[in-house]
Amino acid sequence: MAKPRKEKSALRENVESIVIAIILAVIMRQFVVQAFKIPSGSMEETLQIGDHILVNKFLYHFTNPKLSDVIVFKYPWEDKRDFIKRIVALPGDQVEIRNKEVLVNGQSIEEPYVAPDPRRVRPYRFGPLRVPKKGDEVEIRRDKRLYINGEPVAIPNGMFRPDDHGPPLSGFQTFYRALFPNKNLTLDRPVKPFKVDQDYYFTLGDNRNNSKDSRYWGFVKSDRIKGKAFFIYWSWDCRARKFAQHVKCATNFAQHVRWERLGRLLNLTSSSQAIVRQ
Repeated sequence: MAKPRKEKSALRENVESIVIAIILAVIMRQFVVQAFKIPSGSMEETLQIGDHILVNKFLYHFTNPKLSDVIVFKYPWEDKRDFIKRIVALPGDQVEIRNKEVLVNGQSIEEPYVAPDPRRVRPYRFGPLRVPKKGDEVEIRRDKRLYINGEPVAIPNGMFRPDDHGPPLSGFQTFYRALFPNKNLTLDRPVKPFKVDQDYYFTLGDNRNNSKDSRYWGFVKSDRIKGKAFFIYWSWDCRARKFAQHVKCATNFAQHVRWERLGRLLNLTSSSQAIVRQ
């Protein structure tokens, strides 16, 4: 005679439900959707300090990042820091900045997401810079120049400090040394041609005058991209640092919520796409 099955206790059922929920939440966070908080004004006005966003981590397993996508990625020079910027040049593109104008492959792009800046700025020029792509053949020749697919590559002049705790680096060290296995490499020694193993992207903040982006620390490697930002689920306008300031914000809760930003979708309409001027 079969023994009757014991019914699960309420406590056991609750524990199992909690464990399953935790496992599903971890899987969702790791592979599907992750929440991030915006800590700086580098992406204003698209994203503001205190915006809480969702990032699609699933999308780029099936398609490549596109021009004007707002992406979250591991900072190229520090694994523990996450950055959020906009893609303005794709693998294989040539990018250049003249004053406030961005040129990709020699053509100016309209950027409706960049807030107008009426201030006069001193003449500024960055690039042209070649964005590496998977399959590119790179080498250093005896003339101490970098070549990609047999063509010499222009390298930014001056010194850069991509690592806040490290020494100043040359343009080659900042933008192109990561392509090579030897991280101590300079242009002084020839390197035989070899293939680039991943795609790279050039990113900028929408708030160009207050953004530490690819102009200062180089390209974003494809395997460091976490996902595409697509949704603002919460926005809190309280830049408090001290406990008393947090208490003050909490007592005036409704005044500090940016109600008009809640539920806003990002980058899903044609108006958010970079447009090439003919």
